[in-house]
Amino acid sequence: MWLPFGKNREDKKDKSPPLAADENDLVVLMDSSLDSKLVVYQDPRSFPSEQYRSFRTNLRAMNPGDAPRTLLFTSPAPDEGKSTTVANIALSLAEFQNLKVCLIDMDLRSPKMHEFFDLPLGPGVTDVLMDRTNPRKVLQAGSSPNLSVITAGRPTNKPNEVTASEYVQDFMGFLKQEYNYIVIDTPPCNLFGDAAQIGKLVDGVILVVALGETMKAQADATLETLASAGANVVGSFVTQVRSAEPTVVPDLEDV
Repeated sequence: MWLPFGKNREDKKDKSPPLAADENDLVVLMDSSLDSKLVVYQDPRSFPSEQYRSFRTNLRAMNPGDAPRTLLFTSPAPDEGKSTTVANIALSLAEFQNLKVCLIDMDLRSPKMHEFFDLPLGPGVTDVLMDRTNPRKVLQAGSSPNLSVITAGRPTNKPNEVTASEYVQDFMGFLKQEYNYIVIDTPPCNLFGDAAQIGKLVDGVILVVALGETMKAQADATLETLASAGANVVGSFVTQVRSAEPTVVPDLEDV
């Protein structure tokens, strides 16, 4: 279910989803059944799968004819369901027969997409940006005919230099010509600068936070970092919502 962010407010509780000032921004509350699996592919009729599709629907309706096509996902801290969210959003977009989707794993410190989709780690992102490998040679088939996956690539001890490469923009430019949507997984923003660095090159950034786990101060710091870098934060994906009935969404004022 979708809700507007609403206005910023002081909250006595330290743990809560981030609130943004723009009422046109997007937020989805994900039920606590979220876990590390490709639920859109493995259990397409489940309630979590429908929540991912709700995100997809609202994303495409944001600005008819000019909706964000390159999306970067980050989180304030680890273990907030970010990579699982990214993979399932990509799968939900790829369900449309006329859409080509590319999922990129740019969380080079803790890559997950090769595990989720049972693919080799490389060649991938690092091979393109460090060795100038042709991007076409690193595209791998995802679980959907319309989904391509670019894994992290060979390990590197300088991931920040890879994501700061001057070739990232050229890499993105090539993919924009080939795909309708590009979905990017990046490291937690409060720990590493990759998301802020890449965020200014994409159409929109989605912040993944865990209800009851993410500190409000952490979320605020992430939003400030992204804004300072010139990134366009279009909304949040809130995981770990606990409700007795999936259709009941808790009031943000009570969290």
